[in-house]
Amino acid sequence: MPKPTLRELSRQASRRRIADVALELFDEHGYDATTVEEIAAAAGISERTFFRYFATKDEAFFSTATEDTATVVELVRSRPGTEAPWNALQYAVEQLLGELDQDAEYERSRRYRAILAGSADLTAHQFARMSDSQDRIGEALWERWSAAQQREILDAEAADMRVVLRALVGSMLGVLSEVIMHTEDRTPEGRMTLVRSTFDAIRPGRADIGGAASPSR
Repeated sequence: MPKPTLRELSRQASRRRIADVALELFDEHGYDATTVEEIAAAAGISERTFFRYFATKDEAFFSTATEDTATVVELVRSRPGTEAPWNALQYAVEQLLGELDQDAEYERSRRYRAILAGSADLTAHQFARMSDSQDRIGEALWERWSAAQQREILDAEAADMRVVLRALVGSMLGVLSEVIMHTEDRTPEGRMTLVRSTFDAIRPGRADIGGAASPSR
């Protein structure tokens, strides 16, 4: 993946800081009861500055998930087109987990679930965003798979394969969610071992989809 510029890194750091402040307030007071004005004040910025980074407060809430989706898309695109889609997804998850502070991510996920439970509107937004993540990652898989075929792909085959690839992404997101949310007592190495064994346990039987071996690391 291309390295971000210093300006991009600075903007990312500012977004994450504001998002962290927002998450803390949502956890303490509830999402619906927290205003943009309160988030801005706690972050030491103006409301106008807040809106330079986020269009809405739900965008701030979902910002980490949005960034993770973008990272997975780029990691999938970086893999060889001949690699089985399931292996490409496993590679992306391992790289993503390897870059995270896993203990901090577990605490973030705990807060995330508690905040969602207290807001029906936010839960509805979550389903829409999860569907969007599946679409984006699935399309990245489709792009590399179709480019590697070196033959004409019939419309019906393309439609069927897009469904298969989105289903694979749904399974991948399930693995990532379960590992992050339910492994508080494990070390980072233990979580990675669980990721690999889980990917192996539910690996698709078709060799061109599931592959026969773990991706190179």
